[in-house]
Amino acid sequence: MAKMDSTQNAPSSKPPNRICCCGLKTAGVVVAFVEFLLCVLAIYGLFRNLHVFGLPYLFWFIVGIISILIIFIAIILLLYAIKKEKARLLIPHISAQIFLILFLLIVVVVVALLMLFGAYRGIRRLLGHGDYYMSDDSTRALGYLIIVVYLAVAVLEIFFLYIIYKLYMYFREYKVLTNSSSEYYSKTGANPYNSNEWYIAPPNEHAYGGSPEAGDIYPYDAPFSP
Repeated sequence: MAKMDSTQNAPSSKPPNRICCCGLKTAGVVVAFVEFLLCVLAIYGLFRNLHVFGLPYLFWFIVGIISILIIFIAIILLLYAIKKEKARLLIPHISAQIFLILFLLIVVVVVALLMLFGAYRGIRRLLGHGDYYMSDDSTRALGYLIIVVYLAVAVLEIFFLYIIYKLYMYFREYKVLTNSSSEYYSKTGANPYNSNEWYIAPPNEHAYGGSPEAGDIYPYDAPFSP
């Protein structure tokens, strides 16, 4: 007989509640922490730009603050969803992630096209720096920096989205498993199992396997009866 492959019985995939080297719930907390740090850096950048560029940047400052507040709410809901193990509370965070990824990729594409056609003033207007003097070389360097940073954050958020989606599916499956029995009893009207309700018959002369006198047939010797 051929020798069995040693890897045949090895698990073909990772457990559904783990990602990389940690559990999904721990990975979700790490995602929330990293996104919180990114929001803090974004707030610092908004205030610095408002100080440097003045009133022309006020509109973008307000839009940025509102966006960060929405992300903060999504992060809080993410942590609460992990604590309560509720899948539906992850939907706002997933929606915010999808919107953020699309926004970052759109900015990267627009800036790349503006740099390709040499429209450096368009880059400054896009960033709210239209009235601020900046040379074309500085604008070009700023454009490359925007492309690199935004693309890196987009890739990171795509990975985070994968983690949160797996966490969402894990919570859904966990809810189905924990609620299946209660849903069954609520629909059928049956009583759930209770070990205290088992009836144990009192001992009798036939309690040890029956009796030949009662017509029981045994392939071997009849069991001992007291």
